[in-house]
Amino acid sequence: MVPEGNQIHTAGESPRTDGGMILYHSPGSCSTAAMLALEESGLPYALETISVQAGDTRTAEFIRRDPWGGVPALVLPDGSCLTETVAILQFLADAVPDRELLPPNGTVARARAVSFLARLTGTVHIAFRPLLRPDKLASTREGQQDVRHTGIAALNGVLERLEDEIRGEDSVLVSGFSLCDVYALVFAHWTLRPLIREHVIATPRLHAVGRAVQRRPATSGRLPAQPRL
Repeated sequence: MVPEGNQIHTAGESPRTDGGMILYHSPGSCSTAAMLALEESGLPYALETISVQAGDTRTAEFIRRDPWGGVPALVLPDGSCLTETVAILQFLADAVPDRELLPPNGTVARARAVSFLARLTGTVHIAFRPLLRPDKLASTREGQQDVRHTGIAALNGVLERLEDEIRGEDSVLVSGFSLCDVYALVFAHWTLRPLIREHVIATPRLHAVGRAVQRRPATSGRLPAQPRL
């Protein structure tokens, strides 16, 4: 169910927001967190579905919006583009403070939440790369196999520490649901990918967080291609 005011765009149509925002999103990628955060916010937006694998983020049109060529990319009502998941999630949380999507700005609790978000971006996401895209790290088949082998051990170490950082019963923060959880869901899904699931340790806390997010009304129907946790 889409919150009232949200406008959903499907690929092939011109995105219309009536003064809202446009999110460029590649299904299965980390931009899923930004999409779910928009759903939780209730703010009007249009969804422009693209494919990183197909090279959509490398087109001249996309590079004009985001010279870094990545997702998520959130086009604001003034036409400027906001990138990076950590920035987008904070921006959305602060736009609707009454929804309490993150702890209040200026508090230690907010700083700890942002620390967790930054950890997901700078450590957890990067730890998956040797298994998901070994071709980006080595040019030969032998080299890529080496990268994957080394990457498995490193990823498991990161996942073990991530489990220790999850404080709630089914949420990252003890205080309950936050946008930390929607970002964590992305990596819970990644642990179930065919090239990964047989190599990684069990992550019951991470999966509990993911299941709780999947049960939320804002998530319902938004992730049809993603596995159930």
